[in-house]
Amino acid sequence: MRISRKSIVFFLLCSMCVLLCISFPYREIMMLNSGDIVTVEEFEKLTKCFDFLNVNVACVSGGTDDNDVKEYDVKFKLFNLFNIKNLKVSVVEDEKVFLGGDCVGLSLKSNGVIVVGSNYVITKNGNIAPIQSSGLSIGDRITHLNGLEVNSLKDIQSVLSNYNGGIIEVKYIRKNIEYFTEIKPEFDIQTNSYKLGIWIRDDAVGVGTLTFVKPDSLRFGSLGHAITDSDTGENFSIKEGEIYKCNVVGVKKGVKGAPGEILGLFLQGKNPQGVVDKNIEYGVYGNLSEDSEFVLGKSKIDIGGKLSAKPGKATILTCVDGTNIQEFDVELIKTNYQIGAKSKSMVIKITDEELLEKTGGIVQGMSGSPIIQNGKIVGAVTHVFVNDPTKGFGLYIDWMLDE
Repeated sequence: MRISRKSIVFFLLCSMCVLLCISFPYREIMMLNSGDIVTVEEFEKLTKCFDFLNVNVACVSGGTDDNDVKEYDVKFKLFNLFNIKNLKVSVVEDEKVFLGGDCVGLSLKSNGVIVVGSNYVITKNGNIAPIQSSGLSIGDRITHLNGLEVNSLKDIQSVLSNYNGGIIEVKYIRKNIEYFTEIKPEFDIQTNSYKLGIWIRDDAVGVGTLTFVKPDSLRFGSLGHAITDSDTGENFSIKEGEIYKCNVVGVKKGVKGAPGEILGLFLQGKNPQGVVDKNIEYGVYGNLSEDSEFVLGKSKIDIGGKLSAKPGKATILTCVDGTNIQEFDVELIKTNYQIGAKSKSMVIKITDEELLEKTGGIVQGMSGSPIIQNGKIVGAVTHVFVNDPTKGFGLYIDWMLDE
């Protein structure tokens, strides 16, 4: 059979395209945004010379004794003709962190008080609901009454004990926007005291998993998502908080349609391991004390992230019995293309038979469990699939490290 010249040329072109796709770090280049931070190893991989890819690199700042971070302008061109991408990236020495996996108890105090309900005040003129004319609603966060800061029920009681009649000016926050309104307390004939007729929350507690600790600053990250208020569903805005060692006393096994749960026990106010100062979309953060038990005997690990995570075998560290941290096998089914901070970076499947037997898969309380692949921490477990507890989502460690 005679093969035409066109067929040979077409075959050669296809072969070249395949070789280009195999060797060209398209995913890594396109996932980066200007301002991103990469390690020396990642930077060397990105700027590796290819016959068909021209990489122009210019150092624009940094690299002194006072600043170990170097900033580069990087331009990628295909065959030195087609501009692919221009970036400004910061390159840091390959960073290491202490691995987590510990079950932690988190106690948070609110920044302001959260309205979670309302009720009538029994007055001599009948039942009155002061909230009805105020415009306040469930989920609003009250920060000031008559100019005085309020962060607890005790603060509100202090304002009401000094109430001399008239209206009270209320400063509150709704969906991150600040508002003002007025409310008139009513005298409760049953308790002989003034009431606002609202139910409030001023604290929150939760159980999760420690993800990492930075060795120099003892800055920690955990959970991989925010603690939300159980009544409002909003992220709990904190003024301060504490982190505790938590003892796993049992596990409620997850099944299809009903997520499981780690049952953890910790004593608020007794032997805190550090302070909490952030509760945001990508985790709960703070600083450990110098003598914290969370860093005793810990091993350091290199940081990977969105440029390192690939579909394939991996492991997680988590605690499902007492305070014993164990490593379990998982598989990264999918690693999503993300050029900016987003949740649900990866899809994870639990493959470890021991963990499946104990928990049924991913359960509440495992959020924050570090994901390890090829000797690097690449992310953290965040959510479970309700209809399949063997699977869930993970977050790239990149989105957690800078908080």
